[in-house]
Amino acid sequence: MYTYYPALRFKQGEYRALSKMPVELLNNIEPRFIVPPSNEIDPELGRKPTKDEIGHISGERIGKHWPFRRAFLDTQFIAEDVGDDGLRKLFARARSYNVNIVPVATLLDLHKPLYRDLQCPGGLKMALIVAYEDIDVDEIKAALETANLQASDCVFFLDFTGAPLDPEIASGSISGIIELVNEIGKWQKIVFQASNFPTKNTADHGSDKHIDRAEWKSFHSAMKDCSVTPNRIGYGDFGADCAEINFPRGKSGGRAIRHIRYSTPSSTIIFRGDKEGKDAQIMRDVCKRIVESPYYSGQSYSSADDHLFKVANSLVGPGNASMWREWNTIHHLTLVVRELGALIGESYEKGTITEIEEQLSLLEDEEV
Repeated sequence: MYTYYPALRFKQGEYRALSKMPVELLNNIEPRFIVPPSNEIDPELGRKPTKDEIGHISGERIGKHWPFRRAFLDTQFIAEDVGDDGLRKLFARARSYNVNIVPVATLLDLHKPLYRDLQCPGGLKMALIVAYEDIDVDEIKAALETANLQASDCVFFLDFTGAPLDPEIASGSISGIIELVNEIGKWQKIVFQASNFPTKNTADHGSDKHIDRAEWKSFHSAMKDCSVTPNRIGYGDFGADCAEINFPRGKSGGRAIRHIRYSTPSSTIIFRGDKEGKDAQIMRDVCKRIVESPYYSGQSYSSADDHLFKVANSLVGPGNASMWREWNTIHHLTLVVRELGALIGESYEKGTITEIEEQLSLLEDEEV
């Protein structure tokens, strides 16, 4: 119960966030990267990628931002776009940079010849993702047999998207489903994955909205009731993202909501900017509200927290939508890794901070 398995869209804000985190934290993260479909505008390209580009650029970005450690690559949202040949090329490209890229399959995927071809050599061959309401022992065993896999060859992502997560009533159900999955075989890890975050931004303009981190509280409560040993269970959420990963067909782009999502031990707070005004002033005000709030973890907590401080004090610019997502992600991942570490008595050094007096002095010198 130590490694963190966040489900992250493989978009600019998320993969840049990971590349900027301290190594001692990264060593305890194994992300499930979800590749966006071709109808999503790519911020680095400034346009939608072609189907041929998806595999090429995704592989290169894995090499640049996640080159050594294990990650799980979920291609369910692009499978229809690129076809079997495109998926083969994508995994070949990704593994040419990082051999520790594990494919994620659904039960239906395991019945396809493609997913026998994509299996990894060595001890961990595949990851399987199944929704909690779809757990059927016989169906899972049949899918494994068709793919010539044992449970011990796989990590099992147990997806609680949409489940009621009130810790007082959910823990027994969660632990019971984990125990049922465990009866199928000795999975390398059973990963709880859930989020209580709403599917839409519910904060009003210029306000703060607290969303209870019921996924963390439910998981923590369930572990007290669960007979499966903690070292065989992993924790996952959706980072600082919504309660589900969804890329609606035919929709992309649009103006970004000017806000920061800031996670605390008890909740995720949406600090949303005013409706009218330029990004620079609105996002500076948002960062200032965070930094001056009682929920701010301090500059040294993460590089994102230091950056929020700098934006609030006009030492740097306000960034853009991808950067706001990056700051959300860095702070949230830092929080969860620290929380998981604390369960086994592990702690981490905090980072360096920007001294505002020194920065202002430098700015004054430049203006002379």
